[in-house]
This record gives sequence, structure tokens and C-alpha cells, in this order.
Amino acid sequence: MVSALRVRILATGAVRPDNIVTSTELDEMHHRMPGLSQSRSGVTERAWAVGETASELGAAALIQALGTAGLTIGDLDAVICASAMPEQPMPSTAVLLTQRMGVERVIAFDVNASCLSSLAAMESAAAQIHLGRWRHVAIVSTEIASIGLCHDEVETGALFGDGAAAIILGPSEGESEITHIRIDTFPQGAHLCEIRAGGTRWNLINPPASERDYFFRMDSIGALKASVRAVPDFLDDFLETAGCTREDLDIVVPHQASAAGLAIARTKLGLDPGKIVDILADHGNQVAASLPTTLHHAISTGRLIRGQLALLLGTGAGLAVGAALVRF
Repeated sequence: MVSALRVRILATGAVRPDNIVTSTELDEMHHRMPGLSQSRSGVTERAWAVGETASELGAAALIQALGTAGLTIGDLDAVICASAMPEQPMPSTAVLLTQRMGVERVIAFDVNASCLSSLAAMESAAAQIHLGRWRHVAIVSTEIASIGLCHDEVETGALFGDGAAAIILGPSEGESEITHIRIDTFPQGAHLCEIRAGGTRWNLINPPASERDYFFRMDSIGALKASVRAVPDFLDDFLETAGCTREDLDIVVPHQASAAGLAIARTKLGLDPGKIVDILADHGNQVAASLPTTLHHAISTGRLIRGQLALLLGTGAGLAVGAALVRF
């Protein structure tokens, strides 16, 4: 068994852009058969930014979470932005966010583990709090996925939504704890989900052969098959290491990867379907913001209450598989 981290989730927050785009509207915009966008993606509506920036959305989510926690930005020892895509290559989105909020001095940096970025940031932050080096840390996942979508591909073009979510961590003096966190990467799946251009390999100076490489690309079938192979064994080992059974879980908070991905969680992992939180239909896949947004939804709607045991679970580009076991 692992040693739990004496850290608790103090509060969460989540926001979306004001602009809501329905799948019916997508069908009309792209001259598709009525109902095609919804049937292929499982998403009825999603929010897409019009003018908002990632740091703007992230700051709004953080302000909301701080208000719930009864803290101010000055109470934070660190702000970690945990996103798949930065607002700009440099400085980090965490710097842009804290500058927007008027912070004079703070530890601020970004973590990128694709859709599992919030789990990677949580592990790093919780370790520092557990050791007494930090007291309060904000994890902010903020994504504007809509800018990188190619609408020639119905499923990916309709699947993703924009948004931001924040988690405030602090020391625990009661039963709340982070029992276990783990992320495994299977690099043979490196090209299942990717944006090929825009970095140091292909860019404005050294452009790719096709402008399509600047947009998100996903091998949906390949990613699904890889997940079916990897996730069940990962979860078995994760729970065994944590000294936990599926029956011990009060709620399962999954990354909203896709309708097919959520179906795997319901049918292939031995989890109680009634405990799985599903917000895909009206949020879409919000990339790294998806998992903390789903967590916020579970808390704000009363599905997750203090003392309950929650499993946070997801996959991401890489192929990465990750989970956190949290006593809320």
C-alpha cells in the first residue's frame, strides 16, 4: 500500500465561455445531415470561446474557487496551470493568469500532461503541501480547444468544448486525504492524438507539408482500442496498490473523453455505472479542463460530499492513463 498525502481539496470552481454552440447549429454550419454531429460525438451542446483567452477563463475559475474556499489570491503559495495547450509559448499561462489577477509575487508555472494535466499538477502540489513546504496551492486547467479543430472530421469537430476549472488544495487535519495518484504512459500510442505543427519541428519558419498539421488529429478507433487494452489492468493495479476495492468507491469522476470512452468505464472496468459522473452531452471534451470541471460538477451538485471516496480517472494523449483516489 502507498502512504496517503495529508492534503484536502478545499474548493473548486469552473466556468465556460458565454457562446453556446449546439450540434444542430454545427450541422447547419457545415451542411451536414441533421443529427449527425450529435450522433457521432455524443455532445448536444458545447461552449466555444469568442474573444475570451485561456488566462481570462482560468482567472475566472480561480476567483470562483477562492471565494468558495474563503481565501484570496494572496493566500496562495503557488499557482499551477495544468493545461494541454498554452495561451502562448512563453511566458507560461500561469504567469499570464497571475499577472491578470494583479499578483505581485508567487510561484507560478505550467504542467502539461495532456488531458491528465490536473492529476500531474495535483501530485506535485500535494507532495509539497504534505511536506509542509506549501500551504495553499491552486491548480487551474484552462482550455480553448475550439481554435484547433478541423471540421472536415465530424467526430472531433463536434466533440470538444472550451472552459476552465480550478482546484484549491490545502493541508488536511481530518479524514480528507489524497490516497494515491498515478499516471502511466504508453509511448507506442504517441501519434494516436496529436497536433503535429506549431512547435519547434514545424512552424512558420519551417512549415509542414499540409496546414492540416496545425489542427488536432485523432485516430479514434486506435485510441479506443489502446484504452481498452491499457485501462482495465491499470485500474486493477492502481486500486490494489491503494488498498481499495471498487465497492469502496462512492463516486467515479472520469475525464469526459468521448461517448465511447465513457461506455468503457461503464462496461469494461467493473465499476458501478450509477456512480459515474457524465457531463459530456452539455460540455463536450474540454481536454485538461474536463476532469476538474467534472469534479466541480460532482461537488456543486451534491453528488460528492465530505468524507466520501472518489476515483478520478482518465486517459490522454501519449497514450497516458491516470487516476487519483481522493477522500473528499
